[in-house]
Amino acid sequence: MEERTITIEIPEVLKKQLEDDCYYINRRKRLVKLPCQTNIITILESYVKHFAINAAFSANERPRHHHVMPHANMNVHYIPAEKNVDLCKEMVDGLRITFDYTLPLVLLYPYEQAQYKKVTSSKFFLPIKESATSTNSCSNQKCLQTLPSVPCRGNIAPT
Repeated sequence: MEERTITIEIPEVLKKQLEDDCYYINRRKRLVKLPCQTNIITILESYVKHFAINAAFSANERPRHHHVMPHANMNVHYIPAEKNVDLCKEMVDGLRITFDYTLPLVLLYPYEQAQYKKVTSSKFFLPIKESATSTNSCSNQKCLQTLPSVPCRGNIAPT
């Protein structure tokens, strides 16, 4: 199998944040206080809400392309991927699962891994329970409110 290189452009603001994190965590031994208030679940839920709102508002726009279904006699309503909220929820859930597995393996610096092991093995650190505060935000809360809370990386400032 041929190896392919994928180039990912990282915005300068994000590069700076990652470099700062690397410096403060690895050189200064600074860690984020856990558990974070803004965890991965909050971030992913916010994205689904944003996506759903944009999809709802753009539903009134005229479609640019006329999509033809292979079985025209089927009574299936086609939703393009860029407006499909259910597909977005599935993708976000996949990201959450990927994050859960890769966080302790490749996303943390060694110094953070020790903190992660300590926190996840402690009976005193229970996950933050995120509750659905809005009553019906395009029903995205139903699928995401039961997902576990995981630690996140936040801003690390010098003291």
